[in-house]
Amino acid sequence: MIKDYPKKIVTKDATQVSLRPVVPGDEEALVSFFSQIPSDEQWFLRERLHEPLFLKKWMSKLDYDHMLSIIAVKDDDNTIIANLTLYRSASPSMRHVVHLRTTVHPRFRGMRLGSWMILDSVKLSMDLGIHKVIAEFVSEVEEAAIAAAQKLDFHKEAALKNYVRARDGSYRDLIIMVKDIHQEWSDF
Repeated sequence: MIKDYPKKIVTKDATQVSLRPVVPGDEEALVSFFSQIPSDEQWFLRERLHEPLFLKKWMSKLDYDHMLSIIAVKDDDNTIIANLTLYRSASPSMRHVVHLRTTVHPRFRGMRLGSWMILDSVKLSMDLGIHKVIAEFVSEVEEAAIAAAQKLDFHKEAALKNYVRARDGSYRDLIIMVKDIHQEWSDF
């Protein structure tokens, strides 16, 4: 699983990229990456990843079994341009499920980078024995990500109406999408 990294991909604009797990030492580059996400989008992140103190605490207790974060790094200058994290419960009753969160640098959106990373996470989930990948999206904020997930066979499981509060005090729906994972390639 982790031994299969780094993986090389090429974005739609021919940028050479490596996918690999986050490792100690990535802290400063991650702070830089998350600080470049527009503040209106940072508002909706589950963690304050653009704050150095929070990120330092998170990095000090990396646990790939509970939270596996894969980053996309430009090969020419080692800049982080995307992050995908799989969250897995320690509970035996929920070990077959992962929650997926992905963030792509604004300049690299629309280049299929997020789709490549989600597709890679499906393969990784198969290797881990995961049966379901759950992704949550904020309506009116992450429409492109919802469309990309649909293309990768995620289906809308639920919409929690007015669940997420925006910075201006208005509310957005939380869209919950699920992908059932085949256990072997022959299942497709």
